[in-house]
Amino acid sequence: MTKSKKDSRQRVRFAIRKKVSGTSERPRLAVFRSNKEIYAQVIR
Repeated sequence: MTKSKKDSRQRVRFAIRKKVSGTSERPRLAVFRSNKEIYAQVIR
């Protein structure tokens, strides 16, 4: 049974989110860069 490209991509995405999820003792940092400014967000 062949998986679609969408299904295989979603598996990779969930694996990455599981690894990078933030906790109270170790929050994750999300950074957005535009041409003018840099935004940083701490996610618990």
